[in-house]
Amino acid sequence: MADNLHIRPLNSDDLSSVVEVHLHSFPNFFLTFLGPGFLRLLYRNIAGDPEGILLVAEADNTLAGFVAGVTRQSGFYRRLIQRQKWAFAWAAGGAVARRPSILPRLWRALRRPTEAAESAAEACLMSIAVHPEFQGRGVGTQLVEAFCQELAQRGTPAVCLTTDRDNNEATNQFYQRLNFKLARSFITPEGRAMNEYVRNL
Repeated sequence: MADNLHIRPLNSDDLSSVVEVHLHSFPNFFLTFLGPGFLRLLYRNIAGDPEGILLVAEADNTLAGFVAGVTRQSGFYRRLIQRQKWAFAWAAGGAVARRPSILPRLWRALRRPTEAAESAAEACLMSIAVHPEFQGRGVGTQLVEAFCQELAQRGTPAVCLTTDRDNNEATNQFYQRLNFKLARSFITPEGRAMNEYVRNL
């Protein structure tokens, strides 16, 4: 276990470190391709939303990891569209210019209320990442448990998350060990096979 690990809500000084940990943890993912400006805007909106939760784990004066999610997906994405649609479009402009074919996928990402309605739970763990230097030391487990505890304190009955189904055995086993049960498997419009898990709180 990581020594002197402290889990707390994100503050504005943490944003750059959260984005850096995300970029290191998900090098080939869609959100990473959209760029640090997009990620900064996303995580700032999650942390600032009344239904958002963004916790960071700090150890040895270093941001060891973070977890982000919401208590109600549909409400969060609706507010995001209403308030920040053009800001997100601007933040993703460079990525769209480099690869215009991502535009439909970006639009779907910002229109997630439809997908949220099909989820196994209203609450969603959207993102979790651990700094490479702290991996394998229990940081991810403590972050998930702190996130679930915060949801439970807010009266949330269950939480869901999605992760890749294929070539992702370690991550799938990680969530299963933490009492997440497989709710469904599905294929995204891009052909990506996903597992959705749910945990009762």
